[in-house]
Amino acid sequence: MKHIEGKFKGVKDLNIYYQAWIPNNPKAVIQLVHGGFEHSGRYQNVVNELIPESFAIYANDHLGHGKSEGLRNYVDSFDQFIEDEKLFYDLIKEKHSDLPIFMLGHSLGSFIAIYFTKKYEHLLDGLILSGTGTSPGKETSGFLKLIAKIFSKIAPKMKFNPRIDSKFLSHDPEVVKNYKTDPLVNADKITARLGYEMIKNFKNLKAVVSNFKINLLVQCGSEDKLLKGSDELDNLFKMHDKTIKIYEGLYHEVYNEIEKDRRIVLNDLRDWLNSQI
Repeated sequence: MKHIEGKFKGVKDLNIYYQAWIPNNPKAVIQLVHGGFEHSGRYQNVVNELIPESFAIYANDHLGHGKSEGLRNYVDSFDQFIEDEKLFYDLIKEKHSDLPIFMLGHSLGSFIAIYFTKKYEHLLDGLILSGTGTSPGKETSGFLKLIAKIFSKIAPKMKFNPRIDSKFLSHDPEVVKNYKTDPLVNADKITARLGYEMIKNFKNLKAVVSNFKINLLVQCGSEDKLLKGSDELDNLFKMHDKTIKIYEGLYHEVYNEIEKDRRIVLNDLRDWLNSQI
């Protein structure tokens, strides 16, 4: 296995950082789309599970996230995330033209993956969503939603605290501790524009996904406090080949839960991917 790092120019002509873990003779590629306010380096459990199965993993840091350039947690429009992922897809395809490509999106990344699929479904061989839902959790109050909507227009770069309680990411105290101390995580200040763009995309979700044909795996925790509505997903997605896994008692980051629980989740991810090849 080799680990590579690089950069590409995103749609705003800013440098977008990416990294990849590539096994000998990969049989498929996972384009991993990380969540909001974090970065691509927080998915080592997924890497460790899939590399021995001969899946290559490519992951970029979003615009304004991690090691990528751009104002922290700011985007002019949600489409900039999507088009950066398209540029990244093109980079991956150039390197692995003969391999199937699956997209795995977590949390905010699950919505980037969904809206990417809306535009480019024909490019993907499968879609995986984790920590997803149909609306923000109750921790995101109506007051904060109102602030985001108003200031997105008049002061889009104004920052406010989204009040994300990191203890609800995982039952593993080490995961929570590392999240709090990670210098590449910026969860305490997001811009009004990004907040509004995130909230706005929930409204169109049903219409967006109702015509998807792509094979789908969803993995969510039943006790996710950050996004809600996982119980609605089975009715939301209409494709023939769908697997919806709601893990009893788990929090938002199902791949980063305590070992005995994440083992089940990662096994399901591995088995589903192998069934698709």
